Amino acid sequence: MAIEFKKSAVAGHFPEIWRGECKILPGGFKPKNTIPVGNVVHRGTLLEVNFEEMSAAVIKVATVLKGGTTQKPRIGKGHHFAIGDVVAKVDGDGKKSPIITAIDTSNTEYDTLTLQAAITGLSEGDAIIEATEYAAAEGETPEALAKPKYTPNMIVGAVFENTGKGLPAISAAYEAVVLYPSLTFPILNDWLTGCCLKSNPNILFIKQ
Repeated sequence: MAIEFKKSAVAGHFPEIWRGECKILPGGFKPKNTIPVGNVVHRGTLLEVNFEEMSAAVIKVATVLKGGTTQKPRIGKGHHFAIGDVVAKVDGDGKKSPIITAIDTSNTEYDTLTLQAAITGLSEGDAIIEATEYAAAEGETPEALAKPKYTPNMIVGAVFENTGKGLPAISAAYEAVVLYPSLTFPILNDWLTGCCLKSNPNILFIKQ
């Protein structure tokens, strides 16, 4: 009787961290913002770690792809946006920060967000980010404008999957060399000093 070995195909994944080496902070950090159940957060993903809360917010940012609209933009797979998130255009005027009301994941090449309201002028190549809500105020003070909700100071050091079970904990790395081409999200210039993360120069981003 012959033995038949069954093979299973596994999608390849280019490593995000040079030689796989990084330095992990002690303890795990509870997710601060909503990560959809089933989402896998890969190494190198940007985080804002709060030591007092022992929490980590995943920085949600994505590049707008061709073919969507100002109210239904298309973005690449691998983002972590969730229904209910507030988003804004990076480098926009800060006066538009609609809520995501639906996410269509049926296409194999991209996801389509449905926004509560259109973001005027949003087009291919722009970046959208999880943001604070725009609060209209008399005189429209700068504090009233929408702005990125979190600022990165660490990265994900070990793959995190939100299974929806147990007590989720994210491993945060405070030192690493990240291979920029392997990342699925844009890195904003405001976050960098040279090739280093502005708030943590122990994290470097290189293109090779």
